[in-house]
Amino acid sequence: MLNGKQGPLVGEKKSSRAITEEYAKADPVYVAKTAALPQKFSHYRPILGDGNCGWRAAGFSYFETLLRLQNRAQLEEELARMTSLNNLLTTVGGFEEWLFEDMVAETTNLLRDLADLVPSSPRAAEELLRQRFNNREISDSIVYHLRLLASSWLKGNRTSYQDFIPDGLGVDGYTKDWIEPVNQEIDHLGMTLLIDILLKPIGFAVEIVYLDRSEGSQANSHIFRQEDSNGAPINPGCPMIHLLYRPSHYDILYKEPAAIQVMDEVARNPHVNRAFTRQISVHETPAMMGGFPQQLDMATLLCIPGFGLSSPPQHQPFHTPQYSQQPIDHTYNSSPISASISPISPGGSSTTSSSALPGSFPAQPPSQPSLASPTLATPHSSFPAPTTQIPIHTNFPPHTRPALASNPSLSSHLSHPSELSSPSSATSSFRPSKYEWEAAADWQEPVVFQTSTFKNSHYNTAHYNNPNFQPEEWTPESEEPPAPRKRSS
Repeated sequence: MLNGKQGPLVGEKKSSRAITEEYAKADPVYVAKTAALPQKFSHYRPILGDGNCGWRAAGFSYFETLLRLQNRAQLEEELARMTSLNNLLTTVGGFEEWLFEDMVAETTNLLRDLADLVPSSPRAAEELLRQRFNNREISDSIVYHLRLLASSWLKGNRTSYQDFIPDGLGVDGYTKDWIEPVNQEIDHLGMTLLIDILLKPIGFAVEIVYLDRSEGSQANSHIFRQEDSNGAPINPGCPMIHLLYRPSHYDILYKEPAAIQVMDEVARNPHVNRAFTRQISVHETPAMMGGFPQQLDMATLLCIPGFGLSSPPQHQPFHTPQYSQQPIDHTYNSSPISASISPISPGGSSTTSSSALPGSFPAQPPSQPSLASPTLATPHSSFPAPTTQIPIHTNFPPHTRPALASNPSLSSHLSHPSELSSPSSATSSFRPSKYEWEAAADWQEPVVFQTSTFKNSHYNTAHYNNPNFQPEEWTPESEEPPAPRKRSS
């Protein structure tokens, strides 16, 4: 009854760090154990503490795990199994059918509705599950159906559980005092009975994490699952349900994928640079395209924000940066590359015939007839130095493309504007857009595309937040010579 009787019966997922903060000023044993809890479980779902929290947590997890598997056939099998268990309630449990038929109907109706929604609308199925379990009448009916199943299972397997019944109550006394009364908290034996009748038969395992005053800096846990005669799990990879037990209360725990935990770490640490997945050091060398290393990792270049794969026509050689990767302990997903229209090529794309390339360049597969505009299959041009802002393009090539090979002649293939093929040329299929062709006539200087927004962002290497921070250096060539004074006559 930890949470009182305020709030929803089944709450929304929350970060497990909320539990750490809740016990921040509690007993040192709880402080240590709750501090370690988020390292294993990223989220938890609070259950209202009304005396039914353990039954409700296990029941909700049962339906939620079935939804997570997204197997309509399994949901339909569970519908048939729950219906067949009515015989257990009457013959072994000794309950009249009129007593439980409405409660069983709520359970089977939910299974049927989830089976109908799972193939087409899994999210709608999840929302339906939350709505039903937060409807007091429906939720309590399902919970009491589970109580009757546990009571009947104990009556049918007396010898297996009789030694665990406290205070010498006997099977009948225990079921009347601990299982069947409404709003009676579930104890360890009651949870064991529920797992044995509800979850183990369909191959679900349950891990209960005990947050108590026992020794140690981590919460102890116990796993309930099907085992063989030697105590080995029959199905080690079976679906696992995680429950958190605090004195007299149960909640649901969740283990999320590692990627989600990384994104949570990024959200909590705003100083993490999200632009790169690797730490890259740039060393400027006056090399041409042929000077690239033999094994050029194009994935590194794709991490550079604003880097376009469709390159503009080259009219003079540029200094080419050499990239060397330095692994770091933690990596993060890079920010999505923003797309804007290039001042050189607003939208034109082009193709290059394999016959026009040097013989050592990997041959391109034959093109298929298509009405779509052709795209550049491989970037051919050299890349500007870090001091030159690279135009951003929106026409990206296909994912499958040959890796660049070291070829001294490749850099000179597109180094001068005179070597560009004319749009009307019959000897080459290279067809630049008219914007590229018109810009080529006047472009004599390297493009410097600097804006105030770029200069003030961490993408600028001269910005202090850039991982490769390099202050701008003054050179005499950057200063304009003073205008000569006119001599007075």
